[in-house]
Amino acid sequence: EYAWGGQESINGAVAQVDILGIFGKFGLDMGLLWGPPDPVTQVPGVMAFQIFQNYDGNGSGFGDGSLAATTGDQSKLAIYAAKRSADGVITILVLNKSFGDLTSTVTLQTTAVSAKAYRYGATDLGSIAALGDQVVTPVAGGGGHLGMTFPAQSITLFTLPY
Repeated sequence: EYAWGGQESINGAVAQVDILGIFGKFGLDMGLLWGPPDPVTQVPGVMAFQIFQNYDGNGSGFGDGSLAATTGDQSKLAIYAAKRSADGVITILVLNKSFGDLTSTVTLQTTAVSAKAYRYGATDLGSIAALGDQVVTPVAGGGGHLGMTFPAQSITLFTLPY
């Protein structure tokens, strides 16, 4: 059981997504938020759950099988990854927990040439924006790189075919 508060702000939404990412990464069987976010006064808290359950408005959700994902500094730029068993899509969440924009490269072990991207952030607290296809740059030896600037206090979700 937990109640971190802050569900009415982007900071609270980023914290909530980080909590859920940690729960998944470490295989928590059950966590209980003490009172769900209010859909009128705590929209960012609602969006934190929507990024996992319906980020595209078509019922698409984060994967049900955790994948390894690491970052150089989890306190600033956190990353979580999963694979959906139903369709094999790989999902990657990148959280910019800092108060400044951060540019980084996500290294992938996939042959995908592009990734769909979605973002929730302070510029629009009422919806998750589709960013369109992002190019995956192939690297020698296999895999690829996905470079992007992650705005301050933002949640970015990538989806890739497996």
